[in-house]
Amino acid sequence: MKQVTDKDVAIIILNWNAYDDTFECLKSLEHLTYPYFHVFLVDNDSQDDSFKKLQQDYKEGKFNLDITFIRTGANLGFAGGNNVAIKEAYNQGYQYFWLLNNDTVVDPNALTPLVEVLEKDKQVGIVGSKIYYYGTNKIWFAGGKVNTWTGTSAHIGFKEEDKGQYNQLKEVDYITGCSLCFRKEILETVGYMKEDYFLYYEETDWNLKSSNNGWKIVYVPESVVYHKVSISTGGESNPSPYVAFYDIRNGYWMVKSTQMKYKWMTAYLYKYYKALKKLIKIAVCDYDRKLLRIKLIIKALYE
Repeated sequence: MKQVTDKDVAIIILNWNAYDDTFECLKSLEHLTYPYFHVFLVDNDSQDDSFKKLQQDYKEGKFNLDITFIRTGANLGFAGGNNVAIKEAYNQGYQYFWLLNNDTVVDPNALTPLVEVLEKDKQVGIVGSKIYYYGTNKIWFAGGKVNTWTGTSAHIGFKEEDKGQYNQLKEVDYITGCSLCFRKEILETVGYMKEDYFLYYEETDWNLKSSNNGWKIVYVPESVVYHKVSISTGGESNPSPYVAFYDIRNGYWMVKSTQMKYKWMTAYLYKYYKALKKLIKIAVCDYDRKLLRIKLIIKALYE
């Protein structure tokens, strides 16, 4: 085990049945201008031999990176899988942690400005990148905003062509887990991400709790990442049936977990409105497995 310094960043990537995406993501990290980092590659119980292939690639010298390979032994979801590696890196003494989706490709300068902002202001707890749709100049994320009355979140700049309109460093409500860098003190004051969310809103919950504890959440436009967008959940045009379930249930859970009780009722009522919209969309759109989608929406309301 190498000696960890105050400048070292633990880059944490979660793989699940996605050899090609994870391989490309890892290759892009080879070109980072920030030199002090170590990759923790976590496998969430892949069933396609992708993790074995990536380990073999590493043994054959196909990655010019230092990588620690970790198996969870089960699909623990986004928070659970990432938490395994975060705990390992924390125990090794890392000061900074960068959560990065495996279906991303990073600009060579993506990490440097994130660390610079954290080092410049000790009240900044979480920072994140400007994220484009893969291979385009179209924005996917330029900071996040949360409506704590309804339990919904939104990406600033979503689907806009980038004309420099979001080139200012600014405080935001949350940073997406697609590219989220944080300091170790977040773990010591807020704790780890809640694992019972499984998918969606776990990092939003975490951001809100960090903000409630006095930490600044900052969008850093100089850090650029390209995202293939929801590969593991079917993409934006054909989402998995489970996406609606987690969206409805977890948005409400987030409000209950982070807000005062008077906001619980508005979020509770809003989830029924959200469910109705999704049911209408299922009826109108050419989705597969419609009955399963309807059952999961009803289950989300119950839970």
